[in-house]
Amino acid sequence: MRSLTTPRVTTHGPAYADPNREETPMSDRLKGRTALVTGSGNGIGKELAIRLAAEGANVVVNDLGTSVGGEGRSSEAADGTVAAIVEAGGVAVPSYDSIAEPEGAANAVRVAVDNFGACDIVVANAGALVAGAMAGLQADDESWQKLLNLYIGQKFWLARAAVPGMVERGWGRMLFATSEIARGTQANPLGAIAMNGGIGLCHDLAHQYSGTGLTFNCYAPAAGTRTFDLYKDQMDEALRAQGVPEDQFGQFYLPPADLIAPMLTWLCTDAAADVTGQVFAVKGSEVTRWTDVTDGPVILKDNDLRSLWTLDELDRAVPDGLFSPEV
Repeated sequence: MRSLTTPRVTTHGPAYADPNREETPMSDRLKGRTALVTGSGNGIGKELAIRLAAEGANVVVNDLGTSVGGEGRSSEAADGTVAAIVEAGGVAVPSYDSIAEPEGAANAVRVAVDNFGACDIVVANAGALVAGAMAGLQADDESWQKLLNLYIGQKFWLARAAVPGMVERGWGRMLFATSEIARGTQANPLGAIAMNGGIGLCHDLAHQYSGTGLTFNCYAPAAGTRTFDLYKDQMDEALRAQGVPEDQFGQFYLPPADLIAPMLTWLCTDAAADVTGQVFAVKGSEVTRWTDVTDGPVILKDNDLRSLWTLDELDRAVPDGLFSPEV
């Protein structure tokens, strides 16, 4: 019999958590659906895979088993999540495919179809730090291509493999991981391109497949994961320098990854059938919808699209018509 509560899984990485927090009752909202979650061997992906399974979904746990820097590979990560799901009474199979390659992404979808007959839900969650890409405009071409393959290629290749079947069945959910980096606030231009690429793809697919039963959304998570571990010592040192007592450090850490899972799971349910083309920032229990880019003020010369502006005219029209506080 399937467990009626989310199994407790220790979240890797520093996070503040209430050890007395009650487990959340499950509702089997996803019974009969099949979900593919990439990067679900640890962190946010693992917590989401476990939550989806607890809601009744069959789950393909995809993880290449690399380090946080994308090095090496192992079946241990995916197998661990599968074991946790099965132990709790759920249904899951592993996929060790690299979704940073077109063949690997296609095969991950195929694992879902071959095992369960369909791939109804795809969560493109996998990621890793590409050290060379942190050099910004001085990044080498190999790091640039690796970043594109992992963060944009993954989403495109998964969509190419999964969307036709979803359209045929008249139901589908795709979630793309993004980041605050997409908003250009982190001095990371390559990351901004990669993270914005997923948002652009989401918007396009949501528009293209409106009314078909498919939805496409993005999420920008903030949680204590392996990536956060890399900066823990620096954060602790900064807190220590500010005179913060060590027993209070935890309140400055990111929330645990399992708090991200409910919102992402909800987006995969029938209740979210009308929610598409959106981006949600999720930090613990706080969910923020990023507002869409829309048209703002407009200037038009002589009410005629073919009327040629002079530069002198634009000297006045741009500040007054596009940036004036009154417009």
